[in-house]
Amino acid sequence: MKRILLPVTSNLTLFVISILLLGAFGITYYQLFLDRIEISDAIIGLGEMVFMAYIICLCSYLGRKVHLKILFYILLFTIYTVNRYLIYEFNTDMTPNILRLFFETNSKEVSGFFQTYFFTMATLKTVLFVGTLMVITIVGEHYNKHLTKIMSRPVPMCIMSLILLFGAVSGIGTIRRYWNLTQCKKALEAELWIRDNRYAEMPIPNLCYSIAAMNLAGNDLNYMIEATMESLKDVEPVEGDSLNIVLVIGESYNKYHSALYGYTLDDTPFMIQEKEKGNLLAFTHVKAPHNMTSVVLKNALCCNNVHEGEMWHDYPYFPAIFKKAGYDVWFWDNQYQVGPNMPWSFTLNSIIFNEKIQQLSYTAINDSCFTYDNELITDFEQNELSKIGSHNLMVFHLVGHHIPANLQFPHNQENNIYTINDIKDKAPFLDNDRRQEMADYANATRYNDKVIKHIMDMVRETNTILIYFSDHAEEVYDYRDYYGRTILGKEEITPNLIKYQIEIPFIVWGTDKWKQTHEAEWKTIGEAVDREFTTDNICHLLFRLAGIKTKAYKPTRDLLSPTFEPQSKEYDIASLK
Repeated sequence: MKRILLPVTSNLTLFVISILLLGAFGITYYQLFLDRIEISDAIIGLGEMVFMAYIICLCSYLGRKVHLKILFYILLFTIYTVNRYLIYEFNTDMTPNILRLFFETNSKEVSGFFQTYFFTMATLKTVLFVGTLMVITIVGEHYNKHLTKIMSRPVPMCIMSLILLFGAVSGIGTIRRYWNLTQCKKALEAELWIRDNRYAEMPIPNLCYSIAAMNLAGNDLNYMIEATMESLKDVEPVEGDSLNIVLVIGESYNKYHSALYGYTLDDTPFMIQEKEKGNLLAFTHVKAPHNMTSVVLKNALCCNNVHEGEMWHDYPYFPAIFKKAGYDVWFWDNQYQVGPNMPWSFTLNSIIFNEKIQQLSYTAINDSCFTYDNELITDFEQNELSKIGSHNLMVFHLVGHHIPANLQFPHNQENNIYTINDIKDKAPFLDNDRRQEMADYANATRYNDKVIKHIMDMVRETNTILIYFSDHAEEVYDYRDYYGRTILGKEEITPNLIKYQIEIPFIVWGTDKWKQTHEAEWKTIGEAVDREFTTDNICHLLFRLAGIKTKAYKPTRDLLSPTFEPQSKEYDIASLK
């Protein structure tokens, strides 16, 4: 028995600290103080921690000559520090969405993240908490020989034997459930695994799930490619006169901060002008299927319907259908960073810019990104506009209002229009810093309005219809002291969260030439402005406008169809992948 206990008795500090870093604090806090988990789940979780801590001590003992213990400390503290910060700042454990955000982040967004989140109370709390554990670890290791002598006494040996027996019994279940994770074939199966095995604030199972889910997402891409290729078999070529369809996808646009939707500041003068001319229609009841860009675009660019529980990876990618029908498809994305060292394997960009998807879907894509969105449009106008054919789908994915908003517009006299003095909201939590963020958001909205005008002017003399919507919205101190988005799934999805993070602006604009040749269609669009719609069904509207005949088209999901079914059915927003 002494031989079995030796890895622990000779590494008591490592054993105890491992259990704490593996989640003992969270289990205890949630069970004893908040009563959010069952006592049985708490016991199972603690047993798993004891089992893992013993494995760590055993490996450390066997590898003591190469100082393996130091490596374990580094890994455990790193994982725990990240997880603890996420809990303090965002009220979430490690998730695939967090890892995806990490992989999708470019240098500009890193700068924005640190400006927004680094110097916060969450950072201070994390440093103090983790720092205390580090001090305990150092002191424990300093007196390790003394602790080993204490553990060699009969009573401590007996207690430790019982603890390890508890861990050994728990280890059987631990090995089985991690084996089950390795057997998952789809990201949804991994999601069900973590739902059935979620123990409060345990970083290792959440990290393993997140890695597995992202890996399985690559399999989902293959399913989507297969569905896309199958759908192309029945697509008929388009006929008729030349036509341009422009799809503009914005970013983090809160419509309640838009003058077009009644905001007090005049931050959308060009769109309002187009509306007054009778060229633009603003829809009132449109929602995003989620509040995260990668989730929204996967569901919007594929032909599935989230209201019916359909998964994006089981349905075709609609730009490929446009290309097969005879359209030139141009995809200009200002959130895509080209570079061989960028880890796009498990991100949205690995789907949109997958080699096979590019071959099936696009005539051309941009090969660089720009500081500001207007530069992206200028790049297309100067280098590609003269190359467009008779039928074109032009997709522009903008940076828009991405947090922090002060990075999304040029800081000059022309664009620094609003200041803290223009923010008249009397909410008690608004200080000058928060008012400045609101002013910056208004300036970003005004700049976005100019970008939309630039796109409109670029095609104004052609037969073109344009659709603009934001991927999702974002709170900007609307009803509480909060700027940003909630990571869905950890807190209750409230009506206010839906209103300010899920409701989005949605506009349709037509050139004079298009309206003259599509009078009945323009009237139908005007009659549909109050319909309830979510953008996961945008492809059906686009198929209709483009005159594309495909089995992927569903009239009941087409916003303009007389058989359209309003998208008012509830669905599990937090479960979408």
